[in-house]
Amino acid sequence: MGQGRISKKTIESLSQCDIVSVVNDYTHLEKRGNAWWGCCPFHHEKTASFHIEGDKNLYYCFGCHAGGDIVKFYMEMEKVSYVDAVVALAKRFGIEIIYEEGSYVPKEEDNTKELYIDLYNRTASMFHYLLTETPNGKSALEYITKRGLTMETIKKFKIGYCMSDRRWLKNFLSSKNYSSEFLAKSGLFSQKYPDITIYAGRLMFPIFNKNGEVVALGGRLLEGDGPKYINSPEMPHYKKRETLYAYNFAKKAIREQKRVILCEGYMDAIAYHQCGIDFAVAPLGTAFTEQQVKMLVPFVDTILLSFDSDGAGQAATYKAILMCRRMDVTVKIIQLKGGKDPAEIMLNFGAETLTNDVNSAILDNDFLLSKLREKYPKDEPEDKIKAALEFFPYVDSLNSDIQKDSTLEQFAQVFNTKLEAVKRDFVNREHSRSRIEVKKTADGAPVIQDIKLNAELRTILAVISNLEQFNLLHEQLNVNDFEDPLARKLFIVLEDCHREENISIQAILSHCPEEEVQRMITKVIASREFEENNLKYVKESIALIKRNSLERQREKLMIKIRQFKPVTPDDQKTLSQFLTEKMEIDKKLQEVK
Repeated sequence: MGQGRISKKTIESLSQCDIVSVVNDYTHLEKRGNAWWGCCPFHHEKTASFHIEGDKNLYYCFGCHAGGDIVKFYMEMEKVSYVDAVVALAKRFGIEIIYEEGSYVPKEEDNTKELYIDLYNRTASMFHYLLTETPNGKSALEYITKRGLTMETIKKFKIGYCMSDRRWLKNFLSSKNYSSEFLAKSGLFSQKYPDITIYAGRLMFPIFNKNGEVVALGGRLLEGDGPKYINSPEMPHYKKRETLYAYNFAKKAIREQKRVILCEGYMDAIAYHQCGIDFAVAPLGTAFTEQQVKMLVPFVDTILLSFDSDGAGQAATYKAILMCRRMDVTVKIIQLKGGKDPAEIMLNFGAETLTNDVNSAILDNDFLLSKLREKYPKDEPEDKIKAALEFFPYVDSLNSDIQKDSTLEQFAQVFNTKLEAVKRDFVNREHSRSRIEVKKTADGAPVIQDIKLNAELRTILAVISNLEQFNLLHEQLNVNDFEDPLARKLFIVLEDCHREENISIQAILSHCPEEEVQRMITKVIASREFEENNLKYVKESIALIKRNSLERQREKLMIKIRQFKPVTPDDQKTLSQFLTEKMEIDKKLQEVK
């Protein structure tokens, strides 16, 4: 028997449900008379034009003209079918679903998402019990409490522990009547070895959706070898780019304070929350994405960034600044004092110090200019030009001409340069310096041009075109052999997919949220450019990259040797080590030539 049509009675019951409570999950609404107003969740705007008639339970946007009822709204926001939207809303409001053709029991494949969410909720509860109530979790509990977390926090975030016996979880869940086929697709087990969990012996962090349901897990290594964190793969019910860790706990405070802290990982977000700073969230093993910005923009005036001070953290900060500014959100940077991350500051100095750091956050333009001044301290024209070229993309991201003018004026003051010259360079600078050229069509829409390919990028793309060659790349090169930033990034993506035991085109694309990068990969694959003589090309290209890497290493070493002036016996020993390293590099160069 097929699925019956959902009855009119069910639909009518839904039409009477409070649409405001649903829309409030996606944008901040304020009541004016009988109507509710807010910024439209379907398009970016700063002035509220999205409108709900309270007595009619319908929405309409005067900006983009989107409109409809509660079911249409949920369909558009969650990108689900009509039936899925009705079922989800009925569950939310406790409405019985009646089918016109009589009783109906959904097939298992119709509610797969719900079944997996139920599995993750049960598994997270079991992990939490193992951590807090059993001798097996004692050492993990001691570890996390030494990091400063209270039992109240551990309970709130449902932190847990997975048994170190790699087969225990499969045996336990099988005893609860879960089928092997269902568990094999759950993301809890190795794809190659479906009886072995990927989380064995790890501290477990449940990942909640905005409704507080566990939809994924993150596992932290406590001892031994392996990646520090392993995160759940993407599932039908879980998309990393559309989820923020701790958002379910933070959303109320975010709306009330109209600001949010974006930090790097689970422990950072948890530390902020334990210190009473309960508007902190974190991305999930990926860079901050546009989808995540869009989740936050309707509710906030300011986004505060709290990333590490190392190179990767600074790069992430810069990228996040540009992304947020393009959406017309004020950005501030939290500069942590006395520790490398919020958890360390919480442990060593307490909540007051962390709160002071948050309240002392500086505007992004002040932060960027201070960093540029550190990087280019000399008042020489060449340094000023380099600083300006690094600063101009930030100015580009600003939506207001007044903001742009005042920011350029600030740059001129900091670098002791005439404002007129800075403005001329900003307007006339060569866009060809950018790796990705952005042009506009006749109607003003942006057109992202193809990324210009170099030898390193072509090598990575050749491997992606024929993933059988990955092992060759994996065995002979490492990330430091690549000079091109995008090639380095794609190499890291391939390595991440390898660790997750899912080297596929879909997995690679899911790790690359940038539209232009996805376009580059799919274009190359579709063109079949690297189909002929693929193995020969990859081998020759790997040798070229290795040779170039060794020559760069040799050149850096030669500079050290030429500049080194040995005085003491220790100095002589250091020089000897340099010379030995040079001989080893020369030997390797001969091998690849």
